[in-house]
Amino acid sequence: MTVALATDVEDFLQNQVRSGVCADASALVNDLVRSLREQQRKPFDLTPELEAWLLEAADKPTTPLTKSDFAAIRERVRAKTVAA
Repeated sequence: MTVALATDVEDFLQNQVRSGVCADASALVNDLVRSLREQQRKPFDLTPELEAWLLEAADKPTTPLTKSDFAAIRERVRAKTVAA
């Protein structure tokens, strides 16, 4: 399959690969599409516990995501995909 990307999207993908977020653009696109598919399969449920956690987290300072953060996210998505 060939997909045409907008220039800004292609630049973003190349920057992600250069920064080490992913091994290559295909891996990142596959992860993103799988994530989208999973979101569409299972609607997001906002529980009181999640809402409380989000409100608490909103008051804390943010930090940039690292390569290891992205690796952990990919592993969690892959684990959920395999389990489904």
